[in-house]
Amino acid sequence: MKFSIVANPKHGKVKKVLTEVIGFVEHFDLEEETAKIINLKGNPIDQLKGDIIISLGGDGTLLYILNKLNKPVFSINCGGVGFLTEIEHSDNLFNAIKRLKNKNYEVQKLDRLDAFLNDLHVGTALNEIVLHSSRVAKIQGFEIEIDGSIADSFRGDGVIIATPTGSTSYAMSVGAPIVYPTMQSHIIVPMAAYRIGARPLVVPSKYHIKAKITGYPEAVMVIDGRDEIMIKKDDNLEFRKSKESVELIRFKDNFFDKVKDKLRVQ
Repeated sequence: MKFSIVANPKHGKVKKVLTEVIGFVEHFDLEEETAKIINLKGNPIDQLKGDIIISLGGDGTLLYILNKLNKPVFSINCGGVGFLTEIEHSDNLFNAIKRLKNKNYEVQKLDRLDAFLNDLHVGTALNEIVLHSSRVAKIQGFEIEIDGSIADSFRGDGVIIATPTGSTSYAMSVGAPIVYPTMQSHIIVPMAAYRIGARPLVVPSKYHIKAKITGYPEAVMVIDGRDEIMIKKDDNLEFRKSKESVELIRFKDNFFDKVKDKLRVQ
């Protein structure tokens, strides 16, 4: 089995963890920025040849990899919260690599969300797509349509269309429910809506969601906190379940432990 390793050089612990991981694998290649950490030569991320990608960083590093590659990813948290990561950098890395080599793990498939602007595919999100006002502290109007029916119309700061994975990210911070990551659903979350009746909606992922802005002529669409796209009042926006899921390597189902420990529910 061959591994590819992608690390975030901004995390102070990464060099030590990277050196340790390399010592446990025989066949591997390194992403080019990762290789620079230990003065080796690497490859662009889209040219990595590993059967499994090992991510060294936090959730941002993991999201970056999944946006670039469609391969199973095993993530070691070297950052902050690391809710999506599987183990911590302080865990027994030798045993973890041994389990990977022996294929002693499960693969968790997570749905993503495609964004279309005037019928053109403009991006894919694992966490969420956010529509928000293009002007700070200025209210915007939004109309949400679900499978041909107008589901909501409100004025507010914005609206989040999230996957179950994204339910523990931005959506959670504005009051949306936490949804188990493999559920077939989308979460639609008004942000600071100026109407008491505007509440989060959880809908089946087979439904297509459309949105329009109905107030100020411009707004911004942000995909996974990464890509920003200006949208106008006459633009047609549609969001659909992506045909391609992503795969995370899991040693056990510890989702509820993570909710308790990392999100400090107690």
